[in-house]
Amino acid sequence: MIYAIGRYLCRWIAQGFFGLRVDGAEHVPDTGPVILAPNHVSYLDPMLVGASIHRRAHYMAKKELFKNPVAAWILRSVQAYPVTRERLNPSTLKHALSLLKRGEVLLIFPEGTRGDGRTLGPAKPGLAAIAARSGASVVPVFHWGAERALPRTSHRIRRVPLRVRFGPPLQFAGDGETGRQVLELFGRQIMDAIAALRPAEQPSVPDSH
Repeated sequence: MIYAIGRYLCRWIAQGFFGLRVDGAEHVPDTGPVILAPNHVSYLDPMLVGASIHRRAHYMAKKELFKNPVAAWILRSVQAYPVTRERLNPSTLKHALSLLKRGEVLLIFPEGTRGDGRTLGPAKPGLAAIAARSGASVVPVFHWGAERALPRTSHRIRRVPLRVRFGPPLQFAGDGETGRQVLELFGRQIMDAIAALRPAEQPSVPDSH
């Protein structure tokens, strides 16, 4: 109930006050396991991307955010769970795979941390490893506006247009192989697919390879 209400409010606010426009939402499968792979520029990103789809999503959030009991309760209420950013530990992998086995939607930021909104960093190996072991489709996502609405260096939200664009799903093609080179290759494919969704009027994204 909390998730449904929160998603409705986020969508209503994003559309009414920030002119949210969503393109390519049809690329998100209606059923089955899906990994959403968006660029990461702001604390608004999970709410923005989650409010742009009709399915419920589960979120990875850095474990430091769960130290405050109230914040932890809110995060868990909206289907977020704690992870260690430096590495993909066994408990995180197990939980992610269990969610996808149940046919859920899992949102993972491939870069692992917030960027500056102008460049894309390389993908961490975690997303590729989860995709390889689960067989889930990976939907690339590029969004813009959040980096100006709530920049990394600010605590004040500005009213700017918000846009979210989803691309065609990618499928891991390594036959379950999880060697480092294979995962890095798929990670580059994901970041290339995200970069390809960037609108022409945005500054170009340097090669993240």
